[in-house]
Amino acid sequence: PFTEVKIVEIAQKYLYDPNSQYRNEDYYQAFAESMSKSDLVDETTRGTYAYEAQMCSRNAVGTFAENFTFSDRKGKTGSLYGIKAEYTVLFFTNPGCKACLEIIEFLKGHPKVASLIESGRVAVVNVYIDEDLTAWMEYEPTYPKTWTNVYDHNFIIRGNDLYFIRAIPSLYLLDSQKKVMMKDVPQDKLFAYLNNLQ
Repeated sequence: PFTEVKIVEIAQKYLYDPNSQYRNEDYYQAFAESMSKSDLVDETTRGTYAYEAQMCSRNAVGTFAENFTFSDRKGKTGSLYGIKAEYTVLFFTNPGCKACLEIIEFLKGHPKVASLIESGRVAVVNVYIDEDLTAWMEYEPTYPKTWTNVYDHNFIIRGNDLYFIRAIPSLYLLDSQKKVMMKDVPQDKLFAYLNNLQ
């Protein structure tokens, strides 16, 4: 039978766990908001759910993505909203991350997707959000030159939970106005969407 504990386990495992292929913070937010008001859980746990719901509400699908500034390896600065493209793939990565490498290899190796990037219809903004800039500078030349490869020079994305990045890699798809179309999307869903663009 579906007990309260079982429902919580299912929601956390499938909707909230960053390793789940079914993760969906928008769905989990509704669950967390409900639990934050439930008399069935203690006050401390309600507070935890309220925090999770608040974090999940950031950059929700259909809202404008939070803008931020960044710097490239030469010190040139820019901003997310300064990127002009029909679609923007916002890709949070770390040097040497194996899962990141799989995504990189697909984006640059798939003929249809590579042509969308080459033509400028799709922009890839590859952002490093941690503090080991030496490691990032050493690794940066391995990224495709057709991408915007940058780091968070103000350390606000992770520091202020601007995007609530719970695991690396994390992928977002934005439209031309920088509205969120897909949030922390599993890579296969993003790949399928890009491959089906007309």
